Amino acid sequence: MTTSAWLQLLPNLPQSWKDSLVVKTISGTELSVQSIVRIDELFVVIRGRVAGTTEQGQVYFVPIDRIETICIQRPPKEDEMQKALNDMFGLPVSIAPAVIEKTSDNLRATTIMRLSPEAHERLKSLSAASKQANPPTP
Repeated sequence: MTTSAWLQLLPNLPQSWKDSLVVKTISGTELSVQSIVRIDELFVVIRGRVAGTTEQGQVYFVPIDRIETICIQRPPKEDEMQKALNDMFGLPVSIAPAVIEKTSDNLRATTIMRLSPEAHERLKSLSAASKQANPPTP
């Protein structure tokens, strides 16, 4: 995903989703998010912990262009997810069944969202519009 696409998506996620996110960077680091403190053009400030650790309340400055994937740890019900996605993108999406994975002694379900080609194009156009409205400063 492009930097501007993350900038369009992150602020518009429902609060209940933001409280249960895992942000995976392109280097493979997974951050369990307690809260998103700030979203800026170049970085996002996250309060949370490295996945698999117990240290709570650390603050991470993550460059937007280093985010690879964002996962919702406690996925909403399908109808709630469809409504939220339709509110954000205005176009239908398909949702794959939850993927169950075993981590240590715990099971974790992850819902993978696949954007329809129309929704992908809408996201790209929102990203382009954002770049035009907020050109980078030299």
